[in-house]
Amino acid sequence: MPTSSKTKIFSVCMYTQAVCFAVLYAIWILPNTILVRNACLILGAAIGVYQIYLFRRQIKFPQAIPIFLLLALFGWASFHLLFLSNNFAIQYEEYVSVWKRSFLALLFACGFGLGLSNITPNTRSSLWATFYVGLLAPTLIYLIKYSLVQYGQVFGVDIPAYWNLYQAMENPSPYYVAKTAYMGFCAPVLAISLGQLYIKFRDGDFLKWVNAVYLIAVIAILSVFYKENIKNGMAYSFAFILVLIALVLLKGFKLAPTRSLAFAIALLVLSAGFGANHVESNPSWKTLFADAKVAVQLDRYQNWQCGSQRGYPNNEFGEIVSVTNYERIAWAASAASLIVQYPIGYGLIERSFGQRGNVLWPGACLSQSHSGWLDLTLGIGIPGIIPLLGSILIVMRSLIKQNHSSESKLESWRVMSIWILFSFLLIWCTTEISQKVFFEELIFFTAIGSGLQLNYMRWDKLNATVD
Repeated sequence: MPTSSKTKIFSVCMYTQAVCFAVLYAIWILPNTILVRNACLILGAAIGVYQIYLFRRQIKFPQAIPIFLLLALFGWASFHLLFLSNNFAIQYEEYVSVWKRSFLALLFACGFGLGLSNITPNTRSSLWATFYVGLLAPTLIYLIKYSLVQYGQVFGVDIPAYWNLYQAMENPSPYYVAKTAYMGFCAPVLAISLGQLYIKFRDGDFLKWVNAVYLIAVIAILSVFYKENIKNGMAYSFAFILVLIALVLLKGFKLAPTRSLAFAIALLVLSAGFGANHVESNPSWKTLFADAKVAVQLDRYQNWQCGSQRGYPNNEFGEIVSVTNYERIAWAASAASLIVQYPIGYGLIERSFGQRGNVLWPGACLSQSHSGWLDLTLGIGIPGIIPLLGSILIVMRSLIKQNHSSESKLESWRVMSIWILFSFLLIWCTTEISQKVFFEELIFFTAIGSGLQLNYMRWDKLNATVD
């Protein structure tokens, strides 16, 4: 096959994967989309296998440690299923669904990450545009739904059921999308957008039109969190913005003090506007510490085991504790104690806390601890969480140490991987996203970073690698 044909085929493969990702990310949280999701994962993984073979010489120790750690995680899951299972039937069902799709995501993303290092800068730039549109899609779909609902209420138009918005307390709907989904798929994109704004600011490209796109994305995602009243979303968004402000002031203040200060103030004003209204409409923020004092007394106040039946205690103000504050903190404390008691794990990515806790505490009605990392550790155990966290941290460290160049067009991808993995480390602390698509998302972006950091080869080495 002529060299030109090889490069064309490779480029087509990369564009195909980018489109597959855009479609996949857009519908990953939507109900009744499993067929399309599987198709995107399978096609992306098939191309990923080809890319891994193509650049197999780059997969070498020690750079490939993050990939080996991810493979060790899947090996541990298989071993746990066969020899340590507490509920083989449920664990096997999860193994052939969530774990299978996560492995496809690993192949897809690892191959794509390897490919990014071996294509021309112009191709990387156009791929980034497609990829970023996919990242924004869940936010855009929500805003479209919200607009349609408002339009229907004003003009008396019936909106199709699939394009409606539903609340958890309403009658069950097959089209309901939980707040958790927006947290898991919109908050990381806010972090990515802030990261892109930072590199533009750092490189002196402050007036580029693409910055307006990133800024609008930040505002749109904050609007989703505000409209859905997602406390975690608002809290982490503010944390990400503070990180960006700190980076701007630390890295750019000496070179451009006026511009740096103006940028920091603008971000603070933007976030404060959303934050102030959010805090005002959520009194539970004001009683957080008082409620926490009650929640950590697990033996004295056992209402957390099934608050819907046992009621809730009073805090030091003589008021009934905020349910969300009390349960989140109490469940986290009890989940941490279970990890110490059962370090090998129950075996399930989802609801291991409930499976274990409801047996230990008769009459309890637990499901998840509201902490993704605690739930996941209860499921896959310490031997499983160590390689996963190890892979994430090594990838972040490796990418942070890479020399940046705004001319390479690879910088957007490098910064994306750093910021999204950083966001996962935070978001998973207090959000109940140890389940299905969120685990697949976590594996996908850990794998893409693992492939990206392996080696930054020059394009002219591609033909030798192909041969």
